[in-house]
Amino acid sequence: ASKAAIISFFETLRMEAGSAIGITIATPGLIKTDLSRAAKSDFKVAMERVPMASASECAKAIVESACRGDMYVTYPSWYRVLFPWKLLHPQFVDWFCNLVNRPYPKKSAMKTNLKMPEHKTE
Repeated sequence: ASKAAIISFFETLRMEAGSAIGITIATPGLIKTDLSRAAKSDFKVAMERVPMASASECAKAIVESACRGDMYVTYPSWYRVLFPWKLLHPQFVDWFCNLVNRPYPKKSAMKTNLKMPEHKTE
């Protein structure tokens, strides 16, 4: 939700500023960074399934796009195929992301935490 809010904020700012200020909105996909390398082991399995771009390649694509005056840049570019699906069939994108990000079913934290204590009768 926070990413959508940021995109919406900058789209509104771009409309209000007009051509006086160039704003390029970057929507990067999975990028190889120290943060992604330090991810929890269950996410590492998922990240191995999806091609990841290097941080330097992503930064170069963002700078080049901003210099051209593009309104948006998505890197790696193959992530753009998800956007029409998100508009036309958001459930499919949710299903796909869950498939990639959660490769193995896990116990629900709610079920684990909501065990009823045993009732003792006297």
